Amino acid sequence: MNLVSYGIQTEKSHIRVHVCPIAKCVYIYPTENGIQAIDSGHYPDVHGYQKDVDFPTAKGYLVPPFDINCCVGLSFRDDAWDAIGFSPSDSTSEKGSKAVKLVLAMIKRGLFPFLAIAAISEITDKQLQVQGQDIIIASSAIHAHEDIVIQVKCDYAGGEKSLGGSGNLFLQTAERNPLKRY
Repeated sequence: MNLVSYGIQTEKSHIRVHVCPIAKCVYIYPTENGIQAIDSGHYPDVHGYQKDVDFPTAKGYLVPPFDINCCVGLSFRDDAWDAIGFSPSDSTSEKGSKAVKLVLAMIKRGLFPFLAIAAISEITDKQLQVQGQDIIIASSAIHAHEDIVIQVKCDYAGGEKSLGGSGNLFLQTAERNPLKRY
């Protein structure tokens, strides 16, 4: 089974969020800036793996967070992370769901780095999630010309080394999903 093109370059998002539980930091940047970073040719491409699978299940680029233009990193109190309950033993689906829950809480509390918004909704439709849509912000809420789409990734070990992370974010460009985890 081969890897198929799927990731930052195929999703339909405006903003990308990497939730990094080990570093206890959330990194936010315009999706197009992440694509520019990987297209620069300056970063290594690597394979990713899922637990209980002995072959690569993803391919992507390791990019230091602040090498991505306009990337913002937000750290929170330990109890904010504890309330979500991230665990290394969580399934890929559980990690992703917890990451979305954290970002929704950030937005609702005005902790997201754009205008405070009232009209947000979580996308639960699996087809839309596969297209890279996890959260929709109604354009009328921020007087934009279109809805703002946010893609949330749980980048478990990602983040700055000084915070305990790997030093990079994993910007995925291909995958296979043999265990059918979403």
